[in-house]
Amino acid sequence: MEREFQSSATYRALANSLPLSVLIKACDGRRVFANSAYLKWRGVRWEDVAGKVDAELFPPEIAQQYSADDRVVLAGGGSSQTVERTRMADGSLGWIERVKSPIHDASGRLIGLQVLFWDVTARVEAEEKSRFEQSLLKTLLETIPDSIYFKDLESRYLRVSGAMAEKFGYVDDEAILGLTDADMFTPEHAQQALDDEHRVIQSGEALVDRVERETWPDRDDTWCLTTKMPLRSDTGEIMGTCGISRDITALKRSEAALQEAVRMADAANRAKSEFLANMSHEIRTPMNAMVGMADLLAQTPLSEDQHEYVDTIRRSSDSLLRLLNDILDFSKIEARKLELESIVFSLGYEIQAAISTLTYQATEKGIKLHYTSDASLPNHYIGDPGRLRQVLVNLIGNAVKFTDRGNVTIEVRGLTPAEASDLATSETPVAGTVSSSAAFRISIVDTGIGIPPAQQAAVLAPFTQADASTTRRFGGTGLGLSITRQLVELMGGKLQLESEVGIGTKFYFDLRMPTADDHAAFQYDAYQDDDLVVQESQPTQRLRVLVAEDGVTNQHVIAGLLRSLGHECSIAGDGREAFVKWRSEPFDLVLMDMHMPVMDGPAATRAIRQQELGSDDHIPIIALTAAAMAEDARLCRESGMDEFLTKPIRRRRLQEILACIHPIHPAALMVEDTDAGPAGDHPCRSASSGDGDDVIPLACKELSLSDAHAGCLDLDSARSRIPGGVSGVLRLAAVFRQECQCLVGELQKDIAAGDHDAARRNAHTLKGACSLLGANLLQSVVCEIEAEAGSQGLADPAQSQRLLESLQGESARVLDAVDELLTT
Repeated sequence: MEREFQSSATYRALANSLPLSVLIKACDGRRVFANSAYLKWRGVRWEDVAGKVDAELFPPEIAQQYSADDRVVLAGGGSSQTVERTRMADGSLGWIERVKSPIHDASGRLIGLQVLFWDVTARVEAEEKSRFEQSLLKTLLETIPDSIYFKDLESRYLRVSGAMAEKFGYVDDEAILGLTDADMFTPEHAQQALDDEHRVIQSGEALVDRVERETWPDRDDTWCLTTKMPLRSDTGEIMGTCGISRDITALKRSEAALQEAVRMADAANRAKSEFLANMSHEIRTPMNAMVGMADLLAQTPLSEDQHEYVDTIRRSSDSLLRLLNDILDFSKIEARKLELESIVFSLGYEIQAAISTLTYQATEKGIKLHYTSDASLPNHYIGDPGRLRQVLVNLIGNAVKFTDRGNVTIEVRGLTPAEASDLATSETPVAGTVSSSAAFRISIVDTGIGIPPAQQAAVLAPFTQADASTTRRFGGTGLGLSITRQLVELMGGKLQLESEVGIGTKFYFDLRMPTADDHAAFQYDAYQDDDLVVQESQPTQRLRVLVAEDGVTNQHVIAGLLRSLGHECSIAGDGREAFVKWRSEPFDLVLMDMHMPVMDGPAATRAIRQQELGSDDHIPIIALTAAAMAEDARLCRESGMDEFLTKPIRRRRLQEILACIHPIHPAALMVEDTDAGPAGDHPCRSASSGDGDDVIPLACKELSLSDAHAGCLDLDSARSRIPGGVSGVLRLAAVFRQECQCLVGELQKDIAAGDHDAARRNAHTLKGACSLLGANLLQSVVCEIEAEAGSQGLADPAQSQRLLESLQGESARVLDAVDELLTT
C-alpha cells in the first residue's frame, strides 16, 4: 500500500497541489503518505513521520483520541468530520476542521484511511466572539429596564427588549416581531413615530433625547425620553432603525405637581404682596395729610417747645413715609408688578441728581462726595432712569449713613468684553432710538464702618441689617438694600459688595444698556426737565439780557421766560445786529443762537471777545443750540462762549444758568414783567408779532385737537415748556403760524435756486420753532432738509422733489392743526 501511494505520481501531484493537509494511514495506523501542505503545517520532513503511528508523534492523550477516531472510521462508521483543538507547528494551540474517511482498493477491501484537515482558528475565534456578543446583547435585552428595539426599513419590529415587550403587554418578545407601531399606539402617535423614523432613514442622522407623549388606545398616556438612530449593515448601508427609550411618566407627573405647587405658592405670595401694597396705599393717604399739616403748622407762630414737637412729628412722618415707600416697592417686586420704563436718559445726569440729593447729609457729617466717570462711555442710554436713580440714592445714602469720616466715591467705568460677556441687554429699547449697547460698572466706595464677612450675604436680604447694634444706632428697616438688589437684577445686573471692618465698603453692579442714537439723545436733552435747579421761589437778581435769535417763535419764548424770571431783554435777529447792540447798550449777559443769518453765533462771539481785548470787561455769553453733542460744546468753548443751553429752553435750566453766571444777591428783589418784546428785521417778522395779545385773548381754555389733527402737535409737552400756560401756547401758536408759512416759502425758493446755505439756515430756524409746539413730524422733515443741504444732497433733483413734497404736505397738516387750535 505504501508503495502504491508513494509510486503514484498522479496522486502525489494532485495531493501536493491541494491547500489542505492530506495524510494517509494504513489500517494499523502507520503513516504511508503526507502531502506538502501537511508537512509544512506540521513543520516536519516526510522522513520524520514516515511509517510512524500517533503514539510516536503526539502526547498520549491526543494520540489515544486520534487512534480512537481512526478505529471508529475503520470499523465502518463512515466518514467523520469535526472541529478540534490541536497544537500548531509553533507550539500554540489552535483549531482545525478534520475529515477522516476509509480507503478501499479496487476490490472493495479496506486498506487504510484518509485524513483531510485545515486551519479554522480564525473562524472559530470569530464564532466564539460572535457568540459572546450575542450573549451580551441577549443579556442586555432581557435585563435592561429601558425599551430597546430594532426595525427594518418598513418600520416592522425585528427585535425588542424584554422591557419593551412587557410595555406592549406581551410575555414573549418574539410575538412582537413583524408588528409596527400602528399595532400598539393610537394612529396619531404611530404616524408621528413613523415620520420620525423615515426622517432618520433619509437623513442618516439620529434624533437624540426627544421627549415624547405616547398615546394608547386602551390606557392613559405615558411619557418617554427616546433616541432614534439609523441601523446600518457591515457595509454601512442603512437597513432600518434602532432606538432606546426610557419611561419618564412618573417624572412628568412630579414636574406637573411641582409646577402646581409653585403656582400656588406664587399666588399666595402675590396675595400677600398685594395686601401689603394696598395697605401701604391706604396708610399713605392719611400720612400725606399729617406731613402736610405739620408743614403748615411749622409756618405759624409757635413757642420753642411747640417747634420741637412739630419737628418731631415731621421727622417721624418722613421716616414712616420712607418705610411705606420701601414696603410698596418690595411688594410690587414680589408680586411681579414692578415694570421698568424704557426711555432715553443721561447716565451722568442721573448720577449727579442722586449725588445732589445727598450732598446736604454728607456736608453735615463732614463727608466728601467724589464722582469719577469713564470719558469714553456714551452718556445717553435707553432704560428706567427713575429706578436707576433709586438704586444710586439707596447705595450712596447707605454709604453716607454708615460713614462717620472720610469720603464716599462714586465711580463709573466701562467693562472689557471679557467682563461683560455674560451680561444681557437690560431694557427693551424704544423703536428707532438705539444705535448699539454699552456695558459699564457703577461702584460706590465708602470709608465707613465696614461689614463683617459672615454678615455680608445677610445685608442683601429683606428686613436685615448687619447686626442688632447697627439697627439701634443707625435705624432703618433693612429693606433698602434688598430692593436695590432686586432692582439691579430686574435691569439685568447683579449687586455685589466687598467690605473690610473698620476700612470701608464697596457696592458695585454691572449693567449692559442700549445706547441712544444722536437724534434720541438730542430729543432727551431738548425736553428733559432738570431736577438740579435753583428753586423758582428764590429771589433772583434782575439782569438785562441781549438775546440773539433769528427765529421769531423762539424769540417770543425766550423773552417770555426771561420776563417770568424777573429780567428784561432786548432782541437781535442775527449776529451782526447783536454785536452792534452790545457795543451801544449795557447788558449783563448775552444769549447767543449758534446758527443765524448774516453772522452766526460763534462769529459774533469772536467779534465781541476781540473788542474786549485790553480791558477788564468780559460779558458772559451763553450759546443757544438745538444740539447737545460734544462737537457743539467744543465749538461753543473755542469761540469764547461761557456756557450753552439746548433748545427748547427749559425755564428751570435757564434759571440755573443765570444763577451760576450772575450769583444771586439776597437783597435783590424780583422785578415785574417788562414789556420788552421781540424786535429785528427777520424777513418773516411783522409788526403784529409782539406778545401776540392782539391775536389771542388771554382767557383760559383747554388745549385739544380733533382726531384729524391729533398727531400733528404735542400740546401737553408744549404747555409744560412754554411760559404762560394755555394762553402762552395760544399766543405762541399765532406767532408760529406766521413764521412757519414764511420759512416754508423761503425753503421752497432756496431749494429751487440751489442755495444750500440759505436752505440749511432756514431749515435750522424752522426746526427750532417746530420743537416748541411739538410738531415732531414736520421737525423730522426739516431736520432731513438741513442735513441734505449741509452735505449738498439737495443737488439731486429727485431727492429735492421728495423733500419738497414732504415739506409741503406736513407743513399744510401742521398749519391746519394750528388754525383749529386758534379758532376753537
